[in-house]
Amino acid sequence: MCTRVLWNSNSTAVVVGRTMDWPTTTEPLLTMFPRGMERHGGYVGSQLVVAENPARWTSAYGSMVVTMFGAGTVDGMNEKGLAAHMLYLEVTDFGPRDGRRGVHAGLWGQFLLDNAATVAEALDLMQQTQPVMVEVRGIRSTLHLALEDATGDSAILEYIDGNLVVHHG
Repeated sequence: MCTRVLWNSNSTAVVVGRTMDWPTTTEPLLTMFPRGMERHGGYVGSQLVVAENPARWTSAYGSMVVTMFGAGTVDGMNEKGLAAHMLYLEVTDFGPRDGRRGVHAGLWGQFLLDNAATVAEALDLMQQTQPVMVEVRGIRSTLHLALEDATGDSAILEYIDGNLVVHHG
């Protein structure tokens, strides 16, 4: 449903483009988040969706993002140049809760934007954190995450059969 194109082999800039091929409006909002925000990875609005060991953090970096249905970040970039893009992936399976800090899937990208400056830092954070499947407006968060940073490093993160699969390099 969605496509991302990355051009990171030129001497001018890291350039990314993506489509949001969705059959209805996603009610996108362009939102700025300052650094220093207290966050809770278990809530969609006022509804607690991750009760077991939800991630809690204070954002280290400010970001500008596009939200979907007011429930999570689908695209964004932080002040260090790390960018995140959520794309549809029907076979997504985050697996059963495993005791790591949980963040609902709509905040998965935002969690990384808040806490990492580079793709390498984001990948390290994923060792301590587990995205959790949620449903908003009858739509399950079957998605994967594309990341790139200011150096041109890029990775795609997918959860297949409960396991994190990283395409990096």
